[in-house]
Amino acid sequence: MTAILGYIRDMIPYLGIALPLILIFRIIYNKIRRSNRGSLLHEIGVIGFLLFMVALFSQTIFAFLYTGPVVTRSFSNINLVPLRVFQDNYYAITELQTWEPILINFLGNIIIFMPIGFALPSLWKSFNRLWNVAATGFGISLFIETTQLTQNRSSDVDDLWLNTLGCTIGYLCYHLIKREFPYLMNKFSK
Repeated sequence: MTAILGYIRDMIPYLGIALPLILIFRIIYNKIRRSNRGSLLHEIGVIGFLLFMVALFSQTIFAFLYTGPVVTRSFSNINLVPLRVFQDNYYAITELQTWEPILINFLGNIIIFMPIGFALPSLWKSFNRLWNVAATGFGISLFIETTQLTQNRSSDVDDLWLNTLGCTIGYLCYHLIKREFPYLMNKFSK
């Protein structure tokens, strides 16, 4: 739990810097596009989504400001073996007597991408298909993993499918909520 709180604490400065920049960007963007069609809820959702992406990137690709554990550069930090995450987590539980890798590496990779899978169809009607949301989630994850190859970070093929699974679960949650509250969800969409 302390590791998760540490990640959240490390995100706060990025969010403090990003919020005014995002607000300025959205004001200029809406003026240029003369876009008054969107609702206030849509605009708040877009700003929240952009802040979420800044928070995600602050912990995954902004390595020059990264404060987490440093991984020495070697090919052992690159996992190209699919489903190795299960073996690693089993080892952590049985040999190291810790559940932290499951919480951070396995569940964390799923949960951190759920908001993307929920926000995309909530905010933009063009993301109304599962394959579109899953492909976008996969693309974002691939971008993060390939960027980490150039840094003192590890890169893992399992993160790709775990992140994509998280997007898919977020998309399914969106559809469940939309079915129960269609009027509210339509207020966010543009």
